[in-house]
Amino acid sequence: MSCVAFGEKREVKRNSRSLSSWFLFLLYLNIFDILVTNPAYEANPLTLYLWGEIGIFLSATIKIGLVLFFGVLYASAKKIAKPTEWPFTKQIFRGMLIVLLAFYIFVVTWNLVLLVLSL
Repeated sequence: MSCVAFGEKREVKRNSRSLSSWFLFLLYLNIFDILVTNPAYEANPLTLYLWGEIGIFLSATIKIGLVLFFGVLYASAKKIAKPTEWPFTKQIFRGMLIVLLAFYIFVVTWNLVLLVLSL
């Protein structure tokens, strides 16, 4: 049993179950999505507009860059957040990751179904 002196703050564990593996999975899904997307079956008008204006390669680079920026934002928040703020901040990032992963799992599955049906 440890004794906390007057005015001393307790350190909250920061390394409890890191989300870095979730970020890597999101990055892999993003790259896989780019590889299996068939432009003939793209239904998103914003994506079609971007492909027409800047090209598919640059659009894919920006898309991957956004996921990497999200990871850097997470790492920065982890260093900046106070020990008492980190659990809430981590929950926010976890919630965003769950939504993004669910979306990309759906998109990659849909692209694979379209790829198989078009063969």
